[in-house]
Amino acid sequence: MQKIYSGKQLDILYAQAAQLDRLSARDHIERAAVAFERELLRHYALGGRSIYVFAGAGRCGAYALSIAQLLARKGYAVFAYLFYRGGKLSPECEAVREHLSADTFRLEDIFTDFAPPRILSGDLIIDGLFGADLQTTLSGGYVALVDFLNETEAPIVSIEIPSGLFAEDNSGNTLEHVIRAERTIAFDSPKLAFFFRENDPYVGAWSCLSLGISPQAQQDIDTAYYYVQDVSLSLSLWKRPRFSIELPREKVLFLTRQLGHIGKTLLATRAAYRAGCSELHAVVPSAESLTLSIALPELTVDALTDNQLFDQPLNSYKAIVVGDGFGTDDDAFSLFELLMASYQSRPLLIESDGIALLSRDLKLLKKLPSNSILIATHKELDDMAGYFRSDRERLERALELASNCGVYIILRGTYSAVCTPTGAVFFDTTGNTGLQTNGASNVLSGVIAGLLGQGYQSITAAVLGLHLVGLSAELYAGRYSERSLTATSLIDLLGEAYHQLEAK
Repeated sequence: MQKIYSGKQLDILYAQAAQLDRLSARDHIERAAVAFERELLRHYALGGRSIYVFAGAGRCGAYALSIAQLLARKGYAVFAYLFYRGGKLSPECEAVREHLSADTFRLEDIFTDFAPPRILSGDLIIDGLFGADLQTTLSGGYVALVDFLNETEAPIVSIEIPSGLFAEDNSGNTLEHVIRAERTIAFDSPKLAFFFRENDPYVGAWSCLSLGISPQAQQDIDTAYYYVQDVSLSLSLWKRPRFSIELPREKVLFLTRQLGHIGKTLLATRAAYRAGCSELHAVVPSAESLTLSIALPELTVDALTDNQLFDQPLNSYKAIVVGDGFGTDDDAFSLFELLMASYQSRPLLIESDGIALLSRDLKLLKKLPSNSILIATHKELDDMAGYFRSDRERLERALELASNCGVYIILRGTYSAVCTPTGAVFFDTTGNTGLQTNGASNVLSGVIAGLLGQGYQSITAAVLGLHLVGLSAELYAGRYSERSLTATSLIDLLGEAYHQLEAK
């Protein structure tokens, strides 16, 4: 997992790298410039356009100056502006300024007054005014400068973070005076602000480039936020013992009470099988039990009669899924309470109708078995816990619920987040807009249930399940288009998603 550092923690990280990796500030800045240029060329054709670089007085300004020099040496037309703060530069920025070649590119040192250049729509702006260490809203001439840059029609690429945006909490920020970047290129750690929808107009598309800092330099820096990556998840996959075919099989139960929902049950159970679970049971209305048995012969189907659950002991199941089709009426609520009273030794997986039932009485959250997993959209969490002004507030509330109730909460969105009882958050950025297709949430709950059924811990099942479904969506879009993605297509590509992780 990639740690998500705050601005202050990045300072600690680079100090650790200097000590343990012998990575000097100059080498670090040069690495950043080379990595930035490589990433920039992946997205923009630089020939025939002017490149305007705006550098601040801190570390981000040092990056900007080094990038300007590198681009100028490659023959691009570069115009740079260095803005001093109180007539001074930070030590790393001062060091880069002193080593700049005088005739490489046009550089203007700005102490007070600034005459803005004429920037055309076909030009490119590189924003390196402020970095992740910014903690106060912009004021004075910087407000006018940011407004000027935003009003140009040229694309803006920000270094580390858009100038004016705070790296974590922007609830007290003045966002109208923040750079509106088309793309943001960060180093060594994405910023927490990147994952919140309210900051998307400023961050744009983003990428995070590793500068090769060793794990030893990072290990003593504690953080509550993590960015999920393929390599770390590949290590979490269990190797199946050669003689595992002879081992007893664990079971997972899916509960569907309402007529007309077995299609969603079929999606979820198919996904659970593709995730690797060997035995699944489903309780459905008796009128639809035969249809489901024919559609998925591997599934053990029990008919629901007289609104009773079933005759088998609940604790024989590794996990029980309460979701789409369970119902939200009074009978469903009573059965839900009975289920929680009878089933405390294993986790419940709750989504859709189950979330709606919890919203009726939040006291039920305290009665959930420990390590249960809740899957909720932003709207579903709002319905449960109140309206939130921002994704940041919503995440904090989800963390609070997870901690107080000893459960895992998955906030589904463009960047889904797994909130844990320990206070850690795991962000997953896989997937695409195709995941808004009907039934995608059922596939996700099925995959996570299938992982629970194999014995994975709740935290691993939640994080790995999210990632597998996201990878499936990306694999499909790579061959066809995310516009045509269906839930069934997600299930069909789960095997390839596993294969991609296994190859890491």
